[in-house]
Amino acid sequence: MPQAAEACVATFSKPPKGAAETRIVIEAKLRDGAWEFRIQRFTQRQARTDAASVPVRSIEEVVESMLSQGWGQTLIQTPIGDVLILQTLKNGELRRTVKAQKATRRDWDHLLADRPKARVLDPQSDVRLLHALDITSVDGVMLHGMGDKFRQINRLLDTILHDLGDLRSVRIVDLGCGKAYLSLSLYYVLHRNGVDVTLTGVDSNLHVIEHCSQVARSLSMSGAHFSCMPIADVPAAPADVVLALHACDTATDDAIACAILCEARNIYVAPCCHHFVQKQLHRDRVPEWARPLLDDGITRERLGDLLTDTMRRDLLRSVGYNAHLEEFVSIDHTPKNVLLRAIRTVIPTHDRMRFAESVRSMQLAWGVAPRLVDNVKPTVLNAGQSAGT
Repeated sequence: MPQAAEACVATFSKPPKGAAETRIVIEAKLRDGAWEFRIQRFTQRQARTDAASVPVRSIEEVVESMLSQGWGQTLIQTPIGDVLILQTLKNGELRRTVKAQKATRRDWDHLLADRPKARVLDPQSDVRLLHALDITSVDGVMLHGMGDKFRQINRLLDTILHDLGDLRSVRIVDLGCGKAYLSLSLYYVLHRNGVDVTLTGVDSNLHVIEHCSQVARSLSMSGAHFSCMPIADVPAAPADVVLALHACDTATDDAIACAILCEARNIYVAPCCHHFVQKQLHRDRVPEWARPLLDDGITRERLGDLLTDTMRRDLLRSVGYNAHLEEFVSIDHTPKNVLLRAIRTVIPTHDRMRFAESVRSMQLAWGVAPRLVDNVKPTVLNAGQSAGT
């Protein structure tokens, strides 16, 4: 790094083997004789920024520490010049090439400045919606305890809008909708963007259905309709987006099964409770090496969670969805922060059958099965006959 520089941005790429991140960006600035820096970490599915700047004695120490981990390419940008560092491992020896280059970055005034996040919804400009949802006051002030809910909605809206792309007509189905925070917000944003949108929400609680209907009327959402019924009784109809946030235990299985029958383009499920599988876990049914996992309630519970959602994911893959489990918000905001995200795509028959076999293997190994196994079994059995290769 140029010695006279008082600010720099170091971008580390070509990660070492086994690294969780695909790229790391460090912003650093000399203030009052001490370096402060902020780190952004990028994986294939998300980005995370350290919440606070941390003072360090020397930014060179930070960069050298990162290089020693084996990052293959590092670009250090400063106001007076750049440095490109290339590292290769040859015959067990780490070799480094350093190249000085002209300065490429121009904006240094806002380095480490607090950057307001671009949000889909804003408390001031979208106050009509947010007040109707009881998230803000009529003046756009966040109500007590609703900040986390607001962040969750914005994060999920970002994800869904990205997946929908430029689709100009969207049919939303919200299963176990509760107060329909997300689906009503999605309707509002899509309609604002000129998209032709309809929303069908269902829940077994009549009180929340009446509440959602009233909110939709107050916002003149003529294409939003809510009905009181169990998820298992929802008739199959084509859908572009199916939502199921925190549908309890097997209600999540019913929601996924309904989404498959609706041939949903996109599915977003935040599972809640996994008692159905947790109760099936018994010491005499699991491999001997795994029995210690059942000795304590917390490990039994988390094992049940992981088995349930992993099988749900692979069952979706077996019927033609590109499905993944991911965190949609920090666990600091809610412990129920896992999102099962699935997009319908073309998956070759042999891959679909491989995913179905993976589920069967897990059933045999652990002696458990989520209710979804029975719901999608006919579809899985027909996959080899109907899917293209």
